[in-house]
Amino acid sequence: MHTSVLLKESVDSLHIQNGAKYIDATLGAGGHTEEILRRGGLVLGIEADPKMLEIARKRVGEACPTLFLGNFRDIASIAHEHGFEKVSGVLFDLGISSVHLDSDPRGFSFRNPNASLDMRLNTEAQGVTAADLLNSLDKTQLTILFESKLIAQKVVESRKNKPFESVGDFLSLFGQKWGKIHPATKPFMMLRIAVNTEYENLSSALSQAFELLKKNGKLVVISFHSGEDRIVKSFFKKVEDSGEAKMEDFVRPADEEIIKNPRARSAKMRVLTKLNEK
Repeated sequence: MHTSVLLKESVDSLHIQNGAKYIDATLGAGGHTEEILRRGGLVLGIEADPKMLEIARKRVGEACPTLFLGNFRDIASIAHEHGFEKVSGVLFDLGISSVHLDSDPRGFSFRNPNASLDMRLNTEAQGVTAADLLNSLDKTQLTILFESKLIAQKVVESRKNKPFESVGDFLSLFGQKWGKIHPATKPFMMLRIAVNTEYENLSSALSQAFELLKKNGKLVVISFHSGEDRIVKSFFKKVEDSGEAKMEDFVRPADEEIIKNPRARSAKMRVLTKLNEK
């Protein structure tokens, strides 16, 4: 089961009020939503992956009927549809879950070389797979995607002999010897981000989420790598400079949490408070 990162810190930052409305924009397995409900909040949960939505429904569905399949890029329209127009807080826990990394057959992790190189969060709503990108993008586009001319060149050369189909096909580009961190770790992440247009979706969703907040409402975002955090920090700074909000210092997981859950080590939480309501 997925362990929610910075669970106490993030929900504490929302300052839950009994009967107030909150949006969990990245429902996942439902850990954050469960804690918000326990403290008396009402939650609209949004999840892009149908499989994760089913897990969350089994966990919190009886207590929270407003769990919705959708992408947070559409957070404004989803919120309006369910009566969450003015909310006390919005939470984003970015990235993918331990479920995706440990046991999902869609190729999110390199643990299963035989898995299909898919990486789509919603296989019905999305058309382009990770394999499609590797087999169709030109060298310049691949260089931008991976931020590496070397990886782009390897992809182009490899697909001349055999199209990419499986996780193992992609792993073969990185050799058999590696140190503490597998050299495919970042390329896998960047490929997943491209497949699911994660950066574009995040940029769009943050401004929408901020508009949904009431005065003194909280926008809480947990990111796991510099690309995500750069987008979050830039947006937070922009609205703070405009006088519309106040940004708090970022928070990292405590050593104790990292020991229990090593995947938490890269997490960074940022909190923004809305000062004025339009």
